[in-house]
Amino acid sequence: MSVLSVVEVPPAAACCPPLSAQALPPQAAVELAPMFKALSDPVRLRLLSLIAATTEVCVCDLTDAFDVTGATISHHLRVLRETGLVDCERRGTWVYYWVKKEALNLLGGLLTSTATPSHQDSLISADSDVVRLLADPLRAQLVEILADGPACPAYLVAETGAKQPNVSGHLKQLREAGVVQAEPRGRYTFYRLVPEALQGAALHLADLGAQARANADNFRS
Repeated sequence: MSVLSVVEVPPAAACCPPLSAQALPPQAAVELAPMFKALSDPVRLRLLSLIAATTEVCVCDLTDAFDVTGATISHHLRVLRETGLVDCERRGTWVYYWVKKEALNLLGGLLTSTATPSHQDSLISADSDVVRLLADPLRAQLVEILADGPACPAYLVAETGAKQPNVSGHLKQLREAGVVQAEPRGRYTFYRLVPEALQGAALHLADLGAQARANADNFRS
């Protein structure tokens, strides 16, 4: 019985936060790229899923699951092993494979979003950004127009009758608050609403309404 050599999780990449929270350091990107490259092949990706679905699996069972030669499967398994995604052990005639959970956890952690803010944090953000911004009549009008679909600044100027610099300034504030997104298309830049931002503001206002109803008889002096 012998354990075949395997690459360990790269040290520089071992504690990387999610990509949505922080950019990868150059060395970590170099070390992680081979793992992602290994999974870019459909056969290797399915191989990994079959191995991850059980505690360990014999290579003989993996070969039977594909319409490719045993040599091809062996090649793909070697790539997965050399990039540190799986480990294996020879027992007599057969080799048994199991997934390297720390490697999967590392890749999965990189691709997850940052932690969802608490409900109270969401309310504070909505109150200070979206709700406050929509208090301006022109910004509220821009949002109402964009609810019918993306539009370029020239269209918004024509619809609102406002001056170009004013529209551009309000769009900049809406974009910085995450209410709209800019989308370059050819010669023009189009702006589209971010529905989640408006939904967050709506939830905030709904909660305030519920709080007001619950405390309607709570007179304070």
